[in-house]
Formats: sequence, C-alpha cells, structure tokens
Amino acid sequence: MNTLNLYKKLGISILIVMLLANVNLLQAQNNVQLKGKVLDQLGQSLSGVSVSIGLKTTITNAQGDYSINVETNGTHNVKLSLVGYVKIEKEIKVTASERVFDFVLAENVNTLSNVVITGKTETDRAKEQAVKSTVIDLKEAYNKPTTVTELMNRTAGIRIRQTGGLGASADVSLNGFQGKSVKYFKDGIPLDYLGEGFGLSALPANMLQRVEVYKGVLPVALGADALGGAVNLISRKPSKKYLETGYELASFNTHRFNVNGFYTDTASKWFAGVDAFFNHSNNDYDALVRATDPITRNQYDANVPLFHNAYTGYFAQFYAGLSNRTWADEIKFELSTFSNRREQQHPALLTDPYGAVLSKQASIIPSVNYKKSLFNSKLNINQFLTYSNLNINRVDTLRGQYDWFGNFTPNPLKIGESRQPSNSDIDSRNFTSRTNLSFRIAENHSLELNNVFTSANRDGSDPLGTRFSGTDIDVLSIKSSYKKLVTALGISSDFFDKKLNHVLMSKFFNYSASGVEAYEARPVFSNEVKSVSGNSWGIADAIKYEINNRSLLRFSAEYANRLPDQNELFGDAIFIVPNFDLRPERSLNLNLGYRYNKSSAYTFEANTFFRRTKNLILLVPIQQPYAHFENQENVKGYGVELDANVYLTKNLIVNANATFQDLRLFDVSTADGGAEKNDARLRNTPYFFANAGLNYNLNKLKLYGYYSFVKDYYLETIPKRLEAGGFLGLGSSAAINSLLVIPNQHLLTAGANYSLLANQLSVGVEAKNILNNNLYDNYRVQKAGRSFHLKLNYIIK
Repeated sequence: MNTLNLYKKLGISILIVMLLANVNLLQAQNNVQLKGKVLDQLGQSLSGVSVSIGLKTTITNAQGDYSINVETNGTHNVKLSLVGYVKIEKEIKVTASERVFDFVLAENVNTLSNVVITGKTETDRAKEQAVKSTVIDLKEAYNKPTTVTELMNRTAGIRIRQTGGLGASADVSLNGFQGKSVKYFKDGIPLDYLGEGFGLSALPANMLQRVEVYKGVLPVALGADALGGAVNLISRKPSKKYLETGYELASFNTHRFNVNGFYTDTASKWFAGVDAFFNHSNNDYDALVRATDPITRNQYDANVPLFHNAYTGYFAQFYAGLSNRTWADEIKFELSTFSNRREQQHPALLTDPYGAVLSKQASIIPSVNYKKSLFNSKLNINQFLTYSNLNINRVDTLRGQYDWFGNFTPNPLKIGESRQPSNSDIDSRNFTSRTNLSFRIAENHSLELNNVFTSANRDGSDPLGTRFSGTDIDVLSIKSSYKKLVTALGISSDFFDKKLNHVLMSKFFNYSASGVEAYEARPVFSNEVKSVSGNSWGIADAIKYEINNRSLLRFSAEYANRLPDQNELFGDAIFIVPNFDLRPERSLNLNLGYRYNKSSAYTFEANTFFRRTKNLILLVPIQQPYAHFENQENVKGYGVELDANVYLTKNLIVNANATFQDLRLFDVSTADGGAEKNDARLRNTPYFFANAGLNYNLNKLKLYGYYSFVKDYYLETIPKRLEAGGFLGLGSSAAINSLLVIPNQHLLTAGANYSLLANQLSVGVEAKNILNNNLYDNYRVQKAGRSFHLKLNYIIK
C-alpha cells in the first residue's frame, strides 16, 4: 500500500475533525458551555462520573474532564454520581466570566458486618479493564529508596534484565518475550523520542504516578507493533500546588536527587510545573571474573571491584499550559533536556576489562500536547507532537589495555581497548506524531482511533570508523532513514448492565527504511545504499465479564506483528552491523485470567497465556567481533501466573506471586541444529521465579521486607534431554557445563520509613541483597552485592 496515500487519508481525517470542531463552536454561540474537572479527595481524576443539569447528562472522560451545554446564564442545579462515591447535588451560578466548575467526590464507605465497601480508585479501574494490565502504583514508593525496576521485578510475569548497576540499560521481559518485542511509552507516547534520558534503570519513582504493564494484547490507545507487550509510564497528574524534593545517599558512592513541582492559577486558567532528577554512582561493586596471570597467562577466578563502571546523568522536564478554554480543554508545552555519561567496564559479557571506554548521549526536546472534548464530551481529541535531536557519542581511543585489577599496559601500536576503536559523533533526528480520537456512539458503545507516525534520520562521523572501499568517505556520513506508521481502530461495548465489556480492534503497520550495510570485515562500496519497506495487519479481541462486585473473568486473543526496529535494521555503528533483510515477527497470543478482590481483606489473581511466534528476531554473530539481527527462531509455549495479597490485620499486609513459563523452540531446520534445538527452552530466559513481601504500617512508621527467587536457567540453547528434571524442571539442575547455567538466585531486601512534620518530611532506609549473594542479570553479568540506602523526602502542599 502506498504510504503517501495513507498520509493523505490521515490529513483528510484531521481536516474533518477540525470542521466538526468549527461546527461545535458555531453551535456554542447559541448555548452556554460549562466545563470542569471531577476529582477524588486525593486529587486524582475520576472518569465515568455522571454529570447532569436538567435533562442533559454527560460523563467525564479519562482525565476527569466534562463539558455540558445550558441554554442561558443564571442559576442551575448540577448532579454528580459515580458508583462507590457520595452523590453531589449542588446549585451553581453561571455568568459570562464564571463557566468553569470543578468538583470533588468523597468515597462512600459503608461498614456492614466488618466488611468495608469503598469506591474504586483510578489504579483499581486500570487493573480491571478488558485489556489486562498489571498496574504498579508508585505513590507508596515516593518516600522509599526503591527504584522503579525493583518494584517491577517484584511483580508476577515480569523480569528486568540490566547490564550493570545504576544507569545501565534495562530490558523488560514479559512472559519470556524481551528486547524489541516489548515497547515502552510515556503517557501513551512511544518513548523513543527521549532516548536514554527516561531510561527505566535511572528513573526515580517520584517521577511517575503508576506503571501499566501489558502482556500480549495492547489497548488501542497504545499505538505500537509490540509482540510481547508494553510498559506505559504514567506521569504524575497533580491538580493542586505542591513542591517535592528528594535526596538518596547509598553504597558505591551513589547520589540521587529529584525535584517535582506544580503550580496552577484556576482563575487565569494556566498551569506550570517541573519534574527533574540527577543520578551518580561509581557502581564499583565486587564482581567474580576470569583474570589472567600476567606471567603464565593462565586464567583463574578473582573477586575484584569494578573500576570503570560509573554513571552520571540528569533529566529535566519543564512544562506550562492553558486549560478550560473555548478552543482547548488543555494545551501543554514541554521542554525536556537530558545528558548521560556512562563508563563501559566490559563488553556484553564479563570477559574483557576496559578502563577508558565510555558513551554519552544528550538532547533538548520540545513537545506539545493538545486536548479537546466536543459535543458534550462525546468526541475527545488528543494530539501530541515532538521533535528531538539525540546526540550520541562513543569514545574508545586508548593506546593500551587494562587488566581486571586496574593495571594499565601501554601499547602505542594499537588504538582502542575493544576490537573496534571509535570516536563517533552521531545525530539521530526523531519526529513523533500521535493522534487519538475517541467517540462515544451511545451510552454503552464507543469508537477509538489511534494513529502514530514516527520518523528517524541518523548520520554522523567517526575518524576511526568504517570507510567506503578505496575512499576516505566515512560510512556514518551517509544518512540512514526510518519511517513507521501504526494505525489502530477499536470499538468497545458494554452489555448486561455493564457486566460484560467487549473490545474489538484492528491495527495496520507500515514502514520504510534506507541505509548502508557496512562493517570493516568486508569491503563496502558507495553504491550499496539499500531501501526496504513493508506493511502488515493485526487483529485483537478482549472480553471481560464481572461475575459480581468482587470477581471477574478476562480473555483476550491477538494476531500480532512486530516490524523490524530501526536499531535492528541499522545496527549501532560499532559491533552490531545493519541487516535490511529482516522480516516482521508474527505471533498468536492468547490470555485467560481470573481476579477476586475483597477490599481490605485479600486479593487473588490467576492468569495463563499461550504464545506461538515465528520469525523471532535475535542478535547472532556473523564474523568476529561483529553480529547482526536475524530472523532466527520460532517459539511457542505457555505460562501461569499466580498473585495474592492478604491483609492479616489492618496494619499487616502479605503479598506473594509466582510465575512459570515454558517457552520452547520449534521448526528449527537441520542446518541450524534442529536435532538438538527442537523443543529446547528459549535461551537466556528464566522459566520460574517467585516473590514474597511483608508490609507493616504503624501510622508514621512503615516497615517492609521482600524476598525474590529465580530458578537457575540456561545462558545458551541446550538439548531438552540435558535440562533439569523433576516437576516443571524445579527438582534438580541441568547436566551441562556450569558456565552455561545462571545459578539459583536469592534476593532479600528490608527497609523502614518514618514520617515527620505532619507527613511533610520522611526518612527512608533500606538494605538490599542483605545476604550478599552473587546475583546475575542479562547474559550472566553480575549485579551489586549488599548495599545500604538512605532517602530524605520533603513535600510542601
């Protein structure tokens, strides 16, 4: 399909929406339009609130906004209601200057036979959508020296794979799928435009309200070609003025600082705010490595501190906007800036020590977000635009080599410690447009259209990099381009007094890319610029049935596609080389789940999944030291997740979860080792892990402890006959070389938090990896040992 025609159709659609908006404005000249926001007592937006004036009724949208017309100025009676909240009936006086009215609903708490029934929070409602998401509420973590990745790792079905300490790249594994199969968003916007500035491993919990994790099927509003799922980082959405600062001091010379503030003038209908953080850590924890004797050249195990593993970075986001205008419910302008500097101690595996290799990334990024509700909130428009220029540097110019003990040996004849010296300077220019339109057809039926267009252009220079054969022309100077369009359309319907919710959606994917397939291992000629393009379709269906007020069933099915990512096509201009022959990954995803929630007593959830994926894109070596991405493997399997929370007393809460996932290769060709690989487990992927936690709250003092276990798993593909035996493979260990096994891991963490000055000041302490066990992460890279953390948090409201 011609991409240009798609853009024309999109332009026509936007033009129609603008015409509809003008029609609405003309209609408004003969009516008085009232607007406002409905919040709960904590200042969180309430969606689905019924707002009635006379015979006219509307419902608040996902942001808690409403819009309703009355015929004249004067006194009117307004009624608001939502299940679980106290109804409001209030008289308002409408004038030419007073047409914005905000309301606060109080939870309706009734005690009957020691059973407490309360209204559902925004987080509760997010957990109970037809398209299932695991929702991690971060408000309780604001005062704790706890990271976002640690909170996610304690959740069923989720593992965070890092390549080091604070600031190292993080990869989320959902139901065994990882890498580019999992997509990342910030408030529904693909996160690529922020580069490494908003990376999970560096992100303080104070920056977010919650994290939504989707496994398998994605909602329409997340426009992406994800195969395994998605992580949506939801920013804090304050409605009242506040200023909050936090400082954390920890082992390994770790310092973390955050500041968050918001100011609003409701009379003038404007707001402004800032969210920022700074991180530094030496990351000089001990690691077990294979050192080399300088005399005999024999290798031996040594426990050494990492000496070139530091990270320093900051991120700041300034924003301002207008709200409750006739032409916009909200328009928000943001300016984000970040800079990261990361020392590289070793390559992907803990094999060779580096002492001077480092990478840097920085950018200044403007963006704008426009929201407008029309026709009494029946039509909602949400438009986001951003442009970023990411500047990326890698430096490896040392003439010599370090050993694991930090000793330096000069070598004037060799440039660089790695096999590919570099002094690269790359610019990646990214544009993102997200258009979301939702239309309420009737009380129980709504349509949603989501369109995401992204483009990336990359070029740069490297005086030590690859050259075109017979010339001095830098290959990086040739621009690489990538464009992707993802359009999703869905219809959501409620039946049987809203007990049954059904969502049907379809997605269209289109991409095009051009660049040079270049690496030093072979001659590269200037006429080797390649272009590729493709498109595909996907379809998904989700059903939720509320058995009663406490329990529900969910089922979803999806035929998903994932397009090759720009980094998979272009490589990283270092060791990962381009490959323009990649095909889209395709997968059939099935999910079935049950949830039971007895408020203030216990919650239980059980979920199962099935996956059948073809053309899985994996990184494979081609010629030392180079590798590229290939369509390598077909994977199928199933998994089970169990999750429970129990209130032993009003103040004591216990939670536990366990995940088993059996993902195996199939249809492996004989040439690729099919005899040994067929029915083998997916490599470098945990297949059993569990978590348990204990929280004790005594007014101002909070105590907590967490335990995590990961069963040993395999770094490389091994034959099924050599796998661990026993029930689900949990009863023994594999009969293979121990270096190919990532051993059992036990992590114990405990902490306390105390609040002072009417809860304005809090002091949090935490000890992580108390047992000082050897813990491993992606590709058996060792994690930090025992560490101690202190956090001070101060808030003014």
